[in-house]
Amino acid sequence: MSKALRDSASHDIIELDIESLDLSGDGIARTGRRRIAVPFTLPGERVRVRLVPRARADGLVPADLIEVLRASPARVAPGCRHFGPRPQGRDACGGCAWQHIAYPEQLRLKTALLTRLVRAAVPRAPEARPMLPATPGGTPWGYRHKVHFVFAASGGRQPRLIMGHYARDSRRVVAVEECPVHAAAGNERAFAFLDACVSAGVQAAGPSRARGSGGVLKSLAVRVARRTAERMMTVVVTRDADRALRVATRRALAHAGPDTALHVNLHPRDDAFVFGRDTRRVSGGARLREEAGGISFLISPTAFFQTNADAAERLIELVRAAVPDRVPVLDLYAGAGLFALPLAQAGHDVVAVEENRAAVADGEASRALNRIPVTRCRWVAATVEEALPRVAPCDTVVLDPPREGCSAAVRTRLFAMRQPGRLVYVSCNPETLARDLGDAAAHGYAVESLQPVDMFPHTPHVETVAVLRRLADPV
Repeated sequence: MSKALRDSASHDIIELDIESLDLSGDGIARTGRRRIAVPFTLPGERVRVRLVPRARADGLVPADLIEVLRASPARVAPGCRHFGPRPQGRDACGGCAWQHIAYPEQLRLKTALLTRLVRAAVPRAPEARPMLPATPGGTPWGYRHKVHFVFAASGGRQPRLIMGHYARDSRRVVAVEECPVHAAAGNERAFAFLDACVSAGVQAAGPSRARGSGGVLKSLAVRVARRTAERMMTVVVTRDADRALRVATRRALAHAGPDTALHVNLHPRDDAFVFGRDTRRVSGGARLREEAGGISFLISPTAFFQTNADAAERLIELVRAAVPDRVPVLDLYAGAGLFALPLAQAGHDVVAVEENRAAVADGEASRALNRIPVTRCRWVAATVEEALPRVAPCDTVVLDPPREGCSAAVRTRLFAMRQPGRLVYVSCNPETLARDLGDAAAHGYAVESLQPVDMFPHTPHVETVAVLRRLADPV
């Protein structure tokens, strides 16, 4: 059902009934043969929208929400003033997609999505267990222990330095005055740093063609340890020779206190990476100490560690519970040892494969800090594709691949050739998880359990621990 109108700009305004959600969290409706994607909506709602005169890469027609005519019972007021469809006529912050959905319903929707995708690939797979919430108390706020903001110059005749997040589907920076999904201590240091930069006259870096104008500031990351008082600020700049920036960093450090380390990362290129190759320590420790799963982890300024430390601890607990007592473990895509180190501490002999040498260095430093013998946890600095042919066979394998999932080469060598008896697959993408589980099932594996964990509330992101076993007599 739809009713077409015309606005003054001659763009279609129509009324739609939202039927489902897509993988990016947008509501999906139909009108004729067209499928329409409407952000900030829920199944069962009737809405008035303005069609956008372009098609998405997936063939859906995008639309901007104008008005909710019939609201879902699960609709709630967002917890942030910067969320929603162009609030107060401005670009909306692109950091969250689901603040309009009650948190219990977010968990239900993500669990149902995981079950649907996996069962499409593995019909005999069990239903996903109810998703575990982001924090022990189930509060979906303040969960990001790594705070990240980007900088830009505001528009107008007298541009000023602004700090915020990218607008949805763009590289435009939306200036924000709050971010309730960030840890409060991280926000406090970030906004104090912004004030120091404004006072010192620091300018944001512009496009590469405009870099000669003097702007240097790109972004700021603040990691807040959950169970220690340690904090780490990493300022990302295009060049490390700006007097105003030095003044600002001194002021920010004076405000932050003795437990906050400061690093400057040099990133002159225009690319999709957050950090550049070179990092200089200005003050404080070289690594931040975080505790999870009974392990003290040492984290370098630009290294990957789970943004949500509470959810990371839940993942550790699930992986440890899925691995039989005292068996050797091969940990693929091991990173800095999120699973390898707790498993080694629990008595397993672990071989951890990781291609990022900075992550390997962090993992080895953490191993030494926790007094875990080298013979109990050994890193192999190589890609999984390179390492699998040369590491010893192991009947229990933990794998935590990137969003792209396991490559075809890894799936073939692991599922068809190595054929370990037990796989514990930690996934951050239910689409590639479903594909990889389908491949494993075709090679004689059964999916025993699917446990989703809510790593990122107010987004459609789904983190999953899947446990598989090889059938004795594959059908």
